[in-house]
Amino acid sequence: MSRLPSFNDFSPGIIGDVRRPLETLAELAPDFDAVAAAWDAEFFKGAGNKRAKTNVSATLTSLGLMIRSPLGLTAAGERVRAAPDAVAASRLLVRHIVDTRNGMAVVDAVRSLNARGDPVSKDGLKRELESGGIQGLSVGTTDHTTLLNWMVHGGLFTKEGRENPQPDEEVMKAVLGISATERSDFADLPLGQQIFLQILRRVAEAEGASELPAKRVIDECLRDHRARFDEDQFRAKVLKPLANGGWLELPASGSSGRGGKSGAVTPSPKLMGIPLASIVPDFDQVVPADLRARIDTPRSEVQRLLESSETYDRGLGLELLALRMIIDIGLEPRAFRLRSRDTAHAEVDLTAEGKNLLFSRWNFQCKCVGSRVALGDVAKEVGLAIYSKAHVVAVVTTSDFSSEALAYAREITTATHLQFLLVDGAVVRRYLERGAEVLLDHVAANAAGVMAQKRGQPIAPEG
Repeated sequence: MSRLPSFNDFSPGIIGDVRRPLETLAELAPDFDAVAAAWDAEFFKGAGNKRAKTNVSATLTSLGLMIRSPLGLTAAGERVRAAPDAVAASRLLVRHIVDTRNGMAVVDAVRSLNARGDPVSKDGLKRELESGGIQGLSVGTTDHTTLLNWMVHGGLFTKEGRENPQPDEEVMKAVLGISATERSDFADLPLGQQIFLQILRRVAEAEGASELPAKRVIDECLRDHRARFDEDQFRAKVLKPLANGGWLELPASGSSGRGGKSGAVTPSPKLMGIPLASIVPDFDQVVPADLRARIDTPRSEVQRLLESSETYDRGLGLELLALRMIIDIGLEPRAFRLRSRDTAHAEVDLTAEGKNLLFSRWNFQCKCVGSRVALGDVAKEVGLAIYSKAHVVAVVTTSDFSSEALAYAREITTATHLQFLLVDGAVVRRYLERGAEVLLDHVAANAAGVMAQKRGQPIAPEG
């Protein structure tokens, strides 16, 4: 469920400088009664009611700036507290909320209301947020308007009297990495062009390359979203408009052959300068920061890590391999069930989802082991898939699968709704040597095999 954080008695009008309650907490923790008394004296004139002890602490916890046991600031809280001034602190607060707590929904809602000329009122903003998918806004709540006020306090919006708040393009770009105009420009693109940019940005992130074969991106668009594109007019309807809009660059002498597949395409600084979450939703929220920082690791380096004698290196290589495969297949990572560090750097389990024509949920298990993957390893994934309502069980290994494991996967595929994608070490090595095409070919061949295995399943009741 998409929600906004709660802001009970935590508006700029009450708190002023968001660093102040954080500094008090840092100074007086772990004595919570002393912290609450100091908050009460500073923000509520010593009223002695629940506003300081309950509401402020609940808000800081909801924002992810404070933990109760042991009492103290989170890493995000420390960053906000260490800001050089009150405005910088508000900007760090807003960026944190946008990154982790659906804060961009408020930016989008204000933009939409402004575009229509509707007032940005408490009720109007609430309705706009709810139409955009935000849930849990109670009757009479001011959580959404308080967040907007913190954005105004940080300078992301300017507001004069009763006029609607207007975005400050430079400040918003500096704070969020994307300006209101860029956000609007992307949202206004035809769906096919948005899909192309999403895939281009994702592939560019995964490959760590500035120039990519146009065919690589176009083929994925046509494979997963064929109904959205006219293949013969791809260059005219997708590539050239995006180049004219500054989203990508084409060679001056680009080919205009059939469908415009030949030649190269380069994502522009405009596209690459936008936070990944603005193009590939949920990526930043799900993938741990230490892995996000390494997502552009070259494939050759991933292979070196997998072959390292150091267990930590092998675990890191396994995590990067899993993410790269998910991205190249066109899925979105949704949750790490187990990271490699939790399994002595020998395996990683995560869930991904796709929305290519239909929704699908994939459970991935990646193992960096010297022995073959046994039947028990595959059987465990079947139980997890049933529990998590997954459709696909993907097991990836740097070694191979036992004959018993392969036979079991075939049996389950034939007898149930589940399907398997088994990727052995030979495929992994070719994939890391030659790129995404190897993996996509393997996935396509696997899908054909699964369809053949399931042909014997009943599709209508007998009689």
